Amino acid sequence: MKSNIDSFCRLIASGALLLPFAAQAAEPVSAPVTAMQPQSVVAALKSLGHDAALVADSSGDPLVQVDIGGWRTQVVFYDCNEITHEGCQSLQFNASFVPDRPFDAQKAAAFVRDNRFGAVSVGEDKSVNMTWDVVTGEGINPSVFALVVKSFGMALDTIGSEAFTPGRAPQLASAATR
Repeated sequence: MKSNIDSFCRLIASGALLLPFAAQAAEPVSAPVTAMQPQSVVAALKSLGHDAALVADSSGDPLVQVDIGGWRTQVVFYDCNEITHEGCQSLQFNASFVPDRPFDAQKAAAFVRDNRFGAVSVGEDKSVNMTWDVVTGEGINPSVFALVVKSFGMALDTIGSEAFTPGRAPQLASAATR
């Protein structure tokens, strides 16, 4: 028994056992999330457990349709090359719905005051549109992107508590177009 312990101690002292444990402890390297690579946005959303699909919007730019916390939303790509629809620089998370309780410009202004990254508008038809802008440039860390998605979902839940009768699922009013 003592010889096994002595052998184990010699392995530790030599560093032979240190490298395998260090390799397991290191975080895996993840690719940045960037509007320049729309598939990176889809992959990041899927890795967070969201159902996401990459399509094109009416102008040909990338568009991701995604369910975030029960909300049907989309991620719109901006600052893309007008001809190739590539090289996009920023994203906009977007959700549009018709509330079943009154939600007016005053409530929208209160929301914006408390949520610095979000913008909310109320249409003439009483539809509510919430957007959340993110500049990605050449890429942001996946953990930062996860925080953006979580914050957007929490903001939707905040509006939902004001705009919907408890227990009533949100409804998508329209898709965002530019």
